[in-house]
Amino acid sequence: MTEAARDGAARIAAVFNYLLEHRHPADRKPYSIPEIAAGTGYSESTLKGMKSGANDNPKVQTLLDVARFFDVPPDIWVSSKPLDEILADRDLHNAMRDAGIESIALRSKDLNPANRKLVADMITVARKSQGLDAESESS
Repeated sequence: MTEAARDGAARIAAVFNYLLEHRHPADRKPYSIPEIAAGTGYSESTLKGMKSGANDNPKVQTLLDVARFFDVPPDIWVSSKPLDEILADRDLHNAMRDAGIESIALRSKDLNPANRKLVADMITVARKSQGLDAESESS
């Protein structure tokens, strides 16, 4: 195995192990290799090779499917950004989408500062009307 291949395999193993440790429902233990195999359609040996760093050249489709299984962006395998930041960004995006607020943010992006403040003030009024903390950044 060349040095570049070793570096790539080590990166894949580090990401895979990070995902195993950090990307599972809060109320359960991490996913097992058999569960990931069943969820992705790849063999346990392929996944174990990724986990251990022995698989120095997985197919792009394998990386895409494993990323999809863990609900992470596919560039997680090659990004220089810290893994916890990538996952925080993804979780924030999902929370915004799931809460229906993504469209508010997207429609507000081109507003001038005065109108953005107006939107923020309207949200504060709406939060107060529901008895919520007016300054809270999370609901």
